[in-house]
Amino acid sequence: MSQFFRMAPLLCLFIMACASRDSGWDKKTATVSMSSTEATNLIKEALGLWEGRVEQTKLQSSLAIFERLHAANPADLQTLVYLTRGYYFLADSHLQDIEQKKKNYETAASYGEKAMATNREFKESVQAGKSVEESLGTLTRTEVPTIYWTAASLGKWAKATGIAAALKYKTRIKAMVETVERLQPDYFYGAPARYWGGFYSVAPSFAGGDMKKSKTQFEKSLKMAPEYQGTKVLMAEVYYTKEGRKKEFEQTLKEVLASKFDNHPEIGPENALEKKKAEKLLSKMDDLF
Repeated sequence: MSQFFRMAPLLCLFIMACASRDSGWDKKTATVSMSSTEATNLIKEALGLWEGRVEQTKLQSSLAIFERLHAANPADLQTLVYLTRGYYFLADSHLQDIEQKKKNYETAASYGEKAMATNREFKESVQAGKSVEESLGTLTRTEVPTIYWTAASLGKWAKATGIAAALKYKTRIKAMVETVERLQPDYFYGAPARYWGGFYSVAPSFAGGDMKKSKTQFEKSLKMAPEYQGTKVLMAEVYYTKEGRKKEFEQTLKEVLASKFDNHPEIGPENALEKKKAEKLLSKMDDLF
Protein backbone atom coordinates (compact mmCIF):
# COMPACT_ATOMS: atom_id res chain seq x y z
CA MET A 1 0.00 0.00 0.00
CA SER A 2 2.82 2.41 0.87
CA GLN A 3 4.39 1.70 -2.53
CA PHE A 4 1.10 2.63 -4.20
CA PHE A 5 1.04 6.01 -2.46
CA ARG A 6 4.65 6.62 -3.48
CA MET A 7 3.75 5.86 -7.09
CA ALA A 8 0.48 7.83 -7.08
CA PRO A 9 2.02 11.23 -7.97
CA LEU A 10 3.87 9.68 -10.92
CA LEU A 11 0.69 7.95 -12.04
CA CYS A 12 -1.22 11.24 -11.92
CA LEU A 13 1.48 12.95 -13.98
CA PHE A 14 1.35 10.14 -16.54
CA ILE A 15 -2.44 10.35 -16.83
CA MET A 16 -2.36 14.14 -17.23
CA ALA A 17 0.40 13.85 -19.84
CA CYS A 18 -1.82 11.51 -21.85
CA ALA A 19 -4.54 14.16 -21.68
CA SER A 20 -2.25 16.91 -22.97
CA ARG A 21 -2.32 18.46 -26.42
CA ASP A 22 -0.71 21.47 -28.08
CA SER A 23 -3.04 24.42 -28.52
CA GLY A 24 -3.66 25.58 -32.06
CA TRP A 25 -2.12 29.00 -31.48
CA ASP A 26 1.18 27.26 -30.65
CA LYS A 27 1.25 25.39 -33.97
CA LYS A 28 2.91 26.94 -37.00
CA THR A 29 1.25 26.93 -40.42
CA ALA A 30 3.36 26.12 -43.48
CA THR A 31 2.51 28.97 -45.84
CA VAL A 32 2.27 28.98 -49.64
CA SER A 33 1.87 31.69 -52.26
CA MET A 34 -1.41 32.00 -54.14
CA SER A 35 -2.74 34.57 -56.57
CA SER A 36 -6.00 36.34 -55.81
CA THR A 37 -7.57 34.77 -58.90
CA GLU A 38 -6.60 31.26 -57.79
CA ALA A 39 -7.87 31.96 -54.27
CA THR A 40 -11.21 33.22 -55.59
CA ASN A 41 -11.65 30.12 -57.75
CA LEU A 42 -10.72 27.81 -54.88
CA ILE A 43 -13.15 29.50 -52.50
CA LYS A 44 -15.94 28.98 -55.01
CA GLU A 45 -14.99 25.32 -55.43
CA ALA A 46 -14.71 24.73 -51.67
CA LEU A 47 -18.11 26.29 -50.99
CA GLY A 48 -19.71 24.23 -53.75
CA LEU A 49 -18.37 21.04 -52.20
CA TRP A 50 -19.40 22.27 -48.74
CA GLU A 51 -23.01 22.37 -49.89
CA GLY A 52 -22.74 18.61 -50.45
CA ARG A 53 -21.23 17.89 -47.01
CA VAL A 54 -23.90 15.28 -46.38
CA GLU A 55 -21.51 13.09 -48.42
CA GLN A 56 -18.25 12.35 -46.64
CA THR A 57 -16.11 12.51 -49.78
CA LYS A 58 -17.42 15.96 -50.72
CA LEU A 59 -16.86 17.24 -47.20
CA GLN A 60 -13.29 15.95 -47.16
CA SER A 61 -12.60 17.47 -50.58
CA SER A 62 -13.97 20.79 -49.35
CA LEU A 63 -11.76 20.68 -46.26
CA ALA A 64 -8.69 19.88 -48.35
CA ILE A 65 -9.27 23.04 -50.38
CA PHE A 66 -9.92 25.13 -47.28
CA GLU A 67 -6.58 23.87 -45.93
CA ARG A 68 -4.85 25.15 -49.08
CA LEU A 69 -6.58 28.50 -48.63
CA HIS A 70 -5.51 28.59 -44.99
CA ALA A 71 -1.89 27.98 -45.99
CA ALA A 72 -2.13 30.92 -48.39
CA ASN A 73 -3.77 33.21 -45.83
CA PRO A 74 -3.32 31.87 -42.26
CA ALA A 75 -5.08 34.85 -40.66
CA ASP A 76 -8.35 34.51 -42.58
CA LEU A 77 -11.00 33.89 -39.93
CA GLN A 78 -13.73 32.62 -42.25
CA THR A 79 -11.51 29.87 -43.67
CA LEU A 80 -10.59 28.77 -40.15
CA VAL A 81 -14.26 28.65 -39.13
CA TYR A 82 -15.05 26.33 -42.04
CA LEU A 83 -12.12 24.10 -41.06
CA THR A 84 -13.19 23.99 -37.41
CA ARG A 85 -16.85 23.32 -38.09
CA GLY A 86 -16.03 20.99 -40.99
CA TYR A 87 -13.68 18.69 -39.11
CA TYR A 88 -16.15 18.59 -36.21
CA PHE A 89 -18.94 17.62 -38.61
CA LEU A 90 -16.74 14.97 -40.23
CA ALA A 91 -15.97 13.36 -36.88
CA ASP A 92 -19.44 13.72 -35.39
CA SER A 93 -21.63 12.74 -38.34
CA HIS A 94 -19.54 10.63 -40.72
CA LEU A 95 -16.73 8.75 -38.98
CA GLN A 96 -17.34 5.63 -36.91
CA ASP A 97 -13.89 4.55 -35.70
CA ILE A 98 -13.24 6.13 -32.29
CA GLU A 99 -9.56 6.85 -32.99
CA GLN A 100 -10.40 8.58 -36.26
CA LYS A 101 -13.15 10.56 -34.56
CA LYS A 102 -10.75 11.61 -31.82
CA LYS A 103 -8.09 12.65 -34.35
CA ASN A 104 -10.51 14.82 -36.30
CA TYR A 105 -12.06 16.40 -33.21
CA GLU A 106 -8.54 17.41 -32.18
CA THR A 107 -7.85 18.80 -35.66
CA ALA A 108 -11.06 20.83 -35.44
CA ALA A 109 -10.12 22.17 -32.01
CA SER A 110 -6.66 23.18 -33.24
CA TYR A 111 -8.05 25.13 -36.17
CA GLY A 112 -10.57 26.72 -33.83
CA GLU A 113 -7.83 27.85 -31.48
CA LYS A 114 -5.94 29.33 -34.41
CA ALA A 115 -9.12 31.20 -35.31
CA MET A 116 -9.56 32.52 -31.78
CA ALA A 117 -5.98 33.77 -31.92
CA THR A 118 -6.75 35.93 -34.97
CA ASN A 119 -8.10 38.30 -32.32
CA ARG A 120 -4.92 40.18 -31.38
CA GLU A 121 -5.97 40.95 -27.80
CA PHE A 122 -6.82 37.32 -27.11
CA LYS A 123 -3.54 36.07 -28.59
CA GLU A 124 -1.49 38.57 -26.60
CA SER A 125 -3.35 37.63 -23.44
CA VAL A 126 -2.66 33.89 -23.66
CA GLN A 127 0.92 34.50 -24.81
CA ALA A 128 1.42 36.70 -21.75
CA GLY A 129 0.57 33.72 -19.58
CA LYS A 130 -3.08 34.32 -18.78
CA SER A 131 -5.41 31.34 -18.91
CA VAL A 132 -7.85 30.84 -21.76
CA GLU A 133 -10.68 31.42 -19.30
CA GLU A 134 -9.19 34.77 -18.28
CA SER A 135 -8.64 35.74 -21.91
CA LEU A 136 -12.10 34.94 -23.28
CA GLY A 137 -13.35 38.40 -22.34
CA THR A 138 -11.26 39.87 -25.15
CA LEU A 139 -13.24 37.97 -27.80
CA THR A 140 -16.22 39.50 -29.58
CA ARG A 141 -19.35 38.44 -31.43
CA THR A 142 -17.18 38.11 -34.54
CA GLU A 143 -15.42 35.13 -32.96
CA VAL A 144 -18.59 33.41 -31.70
CA PRO A 145 -18.61 30.69 -34.40
CA THR A 146 -15.06 29.65 -33.67
CA ILE A 147 -15.53 29.78 -29.89
CA TYR A 148 -18.53 27.47 -30.13
CA TRP A 149 -17.08 24.92 -32.58
CA THR A 150 -13.80 24.86 -30.69
CA ALA A 151 -15.62 24.17 -27.43
CA ALA A 152 -17.74 21.45 -29.06
CA SER A 153 -14.69 19.82 -30.67
CA LEU A 154 -12.59 20.01 -27.53
CA GLY A 155 -15.42 18.50 -25.50
CA LYS A 156 -15.87 15.55 -27.86
CA TRP A 157 -12.10 15.01 -28.06
CA ALA A 158 -11.78 15.07 -24.28
CA LYS A 159 -14.67 12.63 -23.82
CA ALA A 160 -13.13 10.22 -26.34
CA THR A 161 -9.68 10.58 -24.77
CA GLY A 162 -10.73 9.75 -21.22
CA ILE A 163 -11.53 11.05 -17.77
CA ALA A 164 -8.21 12.89 -17.33
CA ALA A 165 -8.79 14.97 -20.47
CA ALA A 166 -12.41 15.59 -19.53
CA LEU A 167 -11.39 16.89 -16.12
CA LYS A 168 -8.52 18.95 -17.49
CA TYR A 169 -10.62 20.83 -20.06
CA LYS A 170 -14.00 20.92 -18.30
CA THR A 171 -13.63 24.45 -16.92
CA ARG A 172 -12.32 25.85 -20.20
CA ILE A 173 -15.13 24.33 -22.26
CA LYS A 174 -17.82 25.60 -19.90
CA ALA A 175 -16.29 29.09 -19.95
CA MET A 176 -16.27 29.07 -23.76
CA VAL A 177 -19.93 28.06 -23.97
CA GLU A 178 -20.79 30.75 -21.41
CA THR A 179 -18.98 33.27 -23.62
CA VAL A 180 -21.03 32.22 -26.66
CA GLU A 181 -24.19 32.44 -24.58
CA ARG A 182 -23.28 35.96 -23.45
CA LEU A 183 -22.37 37.22 -26.92
CA GLN A 184 -24.95 35.43 -29.09
CA PRO A 185 -27.33 33.09 -27.22
CA ASP A 186 -29.17 32.01 -30.38
CA TYR A 187 -26.00 31.03 -32.26
CA PHE A 188 -26.37 27.94 -34.45
CA TYR A 189 -30.00 27.25 -33.66
CA GLY A 190 -29.81 27.69 -29.89
CA ALA A 191 -26.46 25.92 -29.49
CA PRO A 192 -25.58 27.21 -25.98
CA ALA A 193 -28.92 26.07 -24.50
CA ARG A 194 -28.59 22.75 -26.35
CA TYR A 195 -25.13 22.29 -24.86
CA TRP A 196 -26.40 22.96 -21.34
CA GLY A 197 -29.28 20.56 -21.90
CA GLY A 198 -26.78 17.83 -22.67
CA PHE A 199 -24.42 18.86 -19.90
CA TYR A 200 -27.04 18.80 -17.14
CA SER A 201 -28.25 15.37 -18.31
CA VAL A 202 -24.86 13.71 -18.59
CA ALA A 203 -23.06 15.22 -15.60
CA PRO A 204 -23.47 13.41 -12.27
CA SER A 205 -25.30 15.38 -9.59
CA PHE A 206 -22.11 16.11 -7.62
CA ALA A 207 -20.64 17.73 -10.77
CA GLY A 208 -23.66 19.90 -11.53
CA GLY A 209 -26.02 17.43 -13.17
CA ASP A 210 -29.66 18.45 -12.87
CA MET A 211 -32.43 16.86 -14.92
CA LYS A 212 -34.88 19.73 -14.38
CA LYS A 213 -32.32 22.20 -15.69
CA SER A 214 -31.59 19.86 -18.59
CA LYS A 215 -35.23 19.81 -19.65
CA THR A 216 -35.51 23.59 -19.33
CA GLN A 217 -32.43 24.16 -21.49
CA PHE A 218 -33.49 21.70 -24.18
CA GLU A 219 -36.92 23.33 -24.36
CA LYS A 220 -35.26 26.75 -24.56
CA SER A 221 -33.14 25.61 -27.51
CA LEU A 222 -36.14 24.06 -29.27
CA LYS A 223 -38.13 27.26 -28.82
CA MET A 224 -35.31 29.23 -30.44
CA ALA A 225 -34.93 26.89 -33.41
CA PRO A 226 -37.42 24.02 -33.77
CA GLU A 227 -36.16 23.44 -37.31
CA TYR A 228 -32.82 22.05 -36.11
CA GLN A 229 -33.35 18.32 -35.54
CA GLY A 230 -30.11 17.81 -33.64
CA THR A 231 -31.67 19.24 -30.49
CA LYS A 232 -34.44 16.64 -30.48
CA VAL A 233 -32.00 13.81 -31.18
CA LEU A 234 -29.71 14.86 -28.34
CA MET A 235 -32.62 15.31 -25.94
CA ALA A 236 -33.88 11.83 -26.76
CA GLU A 237 -30.42 10.32 -26.42
CA VAL A 238 -29.38 11.81 -23.09
CA TYR A 239 -32.50 13.16 -21.36
CA TYR A 240 -35.34 10.77 -22.17
CA THR A 241 -33.13 7.70 -21.75
CA LYS A 242 -31.88 8.81 -18.34
CA GLU A 243 -35.42 9.68 -17.23
CA GLY A 244 -36.74 6.36 -18.51
CA ARG A 245 -39.33 8.07 -20.72
CA LYS A 246 -39.60 5.58 -23.54
CA LYS A 247 -42.82 6.99 -25.00
CA GLU A 248 -41.39 10.51 -25.38
CA PHE A 249 -38.12 9.05 -26.70
CA GLU A 250 -39.92 7.20 -29.47
CA GLN A 251 -42.30 10.05 -30.30
CA THR A 252 -39.52 12.64 -30.52
CA LEU A 253 -37.32 10.53 -32.79
CA LYS A 254 -40.25 9.69 -35.06
CA GLU A 255 -40.89 13.43 -35.36
CA VAL A 256 -37.30 13.80 -36.54
CA LEU A 257 -37.77 11.08 -39.14
CA ALA A 258 -40.97 12.74 -40.38
CA SER A 259 -39.39 16.20 -40.66
CA LYS A 260 -38.75 17.80 -44.05
CA PHE A 261 -35.20 19.07 -43.83
CA ASP A 262 -35.39 20.58 -47.32
CA ASN A 263 -37.49 23.38 -45.79
CA HIS A 264 -34.23 24.66 -44.30
CA PRO A 265 -31.55 24.02 -46.94
CA GLU A 266 -28.84 25.84 -44.96
CA ILE A 267 -28.87 22.96 -42.45
CA GLY A 268 -30.19 20.28 -44.79
CA PRO A 269 -27.01 18.15 -44.50
CA GLU A 270 -27.02 18.38 -40.71
CA ASN A 271 -30.70 17.45 -40.46
CA ALA A 272 -30.29 14.60 -42.95
CA LEU A 273 -27.55 13.04 -40.83
CA GLU A 274 -29.48 13.69 -37.62
CA LYS A 275 -32.21 11.53 -39.16
CA LYS A 276 -29.68 8.71 -39.45
CA LYS A 277 -28.80 9.16 -35.78
CA ALA A 278 -32.51 9.02 -34.94
CA GLU A 279 -32.92 5.77 -36.89
CA LYS A 280 -29.97 4.24 -35.07
CA LEU A 281 -31.32 5.26 -31.66
CA LEU A 282 -34.77 3.87 -32.45
CA SER A 283 -33.22 0.56 -33.50
CA LYS A 284 -31.65 0.30 -30.03
CA MET A 285 -34.73 1.47 -28.10
CA ASP A 286 -35.46 -1.84 -26.39
CA ASP A 287 -31.86 -2.04 -25.19
CA LEU A 288 -31.92 1.53 -23.89
CA PHE A 289 -35.07 1.11 -21.77
